Amino acid sequence: MTGNRRDEIPEHQMTGSSELCNDHEKTSFLSYVDREVGTTEAKNAKDASVTTENQTRIIQRIRMDTVYRSKFLLSVWICIAFIVLGLFAGHTGPAFPDLRLIVNKDLSTSSWLLTAGTTGYLAGSLICGVLYDRFNRLLLLFLVIMGMSLTSGIMPWCSLFPLMVTVRAISGACAGGLDTGGNAVIATIWGVEGRPYMQTVHFSFAVGGIISPLITEPFLAPKRTEMIEEPLNQKQSTSAANISHTDVLPSCLNSTNCTFTELEYWGDTKVQYAYLISTIIGILSAIPFLVSYLQRNSEPQTKEQQDVNEASRRISTQLSNIQKIGLMILLMLLFHLYCAVEDTFASYLMTFSLLHLNWTKLKGSLATAVFWASFGFGRFLGIFIIRLMHPTKMLFLYCTFLIISLASFTVGSVLLFDPVVWLFSSLNGFAMSIIFPTIFSWTEENVMPVSGKIASLFLIAASSGTMLNPLYLGYLMENKSPLWFPYLLLGQSILCLLAFVIVFICTKTCIKRESRKELEIYCQGKEEEQENLKLSHA
Repeated sequence: MTGNRRDEIPEHQMTGSSELCNDHEKTSFLSYVDREVGTTEAKNAKDASVTTENQTRIIQRIRMDTVYRSKFLLSVWICIAFIVLGLFAGHTGPAFPDLRLIVNKDLSTSSWLLTAGTTGYLAGSLICGVLYDRFNRLLLLFLVIMGMSLTSGIMPWCSLFPLMVTVRAISGACAGGLDTGGNAVIATIWGVEGRPYMQTVHFSFAVGGIISPLITEPFLAPKRTEMIEEPLNQKQSTSAANISHTDVLPSCLNSTNCTFTELEYWGDTKVQYAYLISTIIGILSAIPFLVSYLQRNSEPQTKEQQDVNEASRRISTQLSNIQKIGLMILLMLLFHLYCAVEDTFASYLMTFSLLHLNWTKLKGSLATAVFWASFGFGRFLGIFIIRLMHPTKMLFLYCTFLIISLASFTVGSVLLFDPVVWLFSSLNGFAMSIIFPTIFSWTEENVMPVSGKIASLFLIAASSGTMLNPLYLGYLMENKSPLWFPYLLLGQSILCLLAFVIVFICTKTCIKRESRKELEIYCQGKEEEQENLKLSHA
């Protein structure tokens, strides 16, 4: 790259006297390199302007450009698949208490269901990352969507806890494969042109999350109450959560030595049918990938997409392998912390509302649906905001807003003030909405191209966060206090912002350091040129 850099320097900088490497020229050169690597907002705005000028309207391109039409349709199929991914993810929170009823386990033990899902998700991300560059990607997406749909549909029918955990892990593996493959395909076929497409894909995931609690709620086990007559000398303490229809003690209507107790218990669950609906939708969403595979046998590859990716490749070539590894570790930490917050909030909001706020299941499901609605609305706005604001600013602002929102949610929960809890449940969803896809876009433009392996590493880090959180959160909520739910998430959100700031500073520092090296090489070249010029004149 350094050899080409010299050729790219403007002519007026290649001539002059012995003062060629003065401070003014160094400043000009560094500004030039900065513009070249795309680290300023002016560069991104210029690229967006050029892209807009060179493109016709989307509808015209779909009609006239066969390759563009193929890329656009593939993006649509991936969006539909991510709606299904959101459906199954959205089932987890509202259905979790009913899954506990099916296997008859306490909260701490049942939390292994969530851990199994994220463990499988981690394994699926890793496997899909390896297969992404070696296997037909359309067929791979078809297989993981089918696997996710079928195993998720089977899971609530498993009454044995080990069997349910196993099926949940397989389903999570397929979901991890879909998430990895879908993100990698979008990044590959669109490159830096794919900012709005990446946001649209993750908005589709949010749409599934919005719909899911509404599908789940009618099939949840209802809470019932029953008046129980007990002789005073036989009165016993019975857990309301475990009592069933056969727990009623013998009647004492003819005795005057009786007391009446109101007992609550859960009725029969039909949550299996909610999963069945999503399974049918999932199977239908997999068919276009199979048809596309049979028709084309590969996703569209063009010279245009190679040119679009060239900007991020230029930045990547400026970083040494050690620098790339260090930045990857920091980015993985960022994904780990963020996804731990996002997934845990959506999964445990229903449980927290039942244990601490004493809400009904209907109220908890509505709160979860409000969270997903705000989450989806935020991702919809992200499709347009990403065109107007640099990803760096977006990530900083949204991470800061997430901290403020979770802090307010925590205060409302401690004071048991429902309006505040409702408001900031919604705002939490909005604050979380664009962070995940924007990290992908920011990495693609400012660090390195997002290949299948890199996408899998990101999602492995993400799934490790969602895998570990349920283990200690379930224990803390059951044995300490349900308030550990907002406490833990608030702490992790603060660390998330800190991790992003560190990654940003390290990225800027690495690129500037490499730019200074290029400056030294450039100045050495100028000095050699001057020596050769003097010798030729002599």
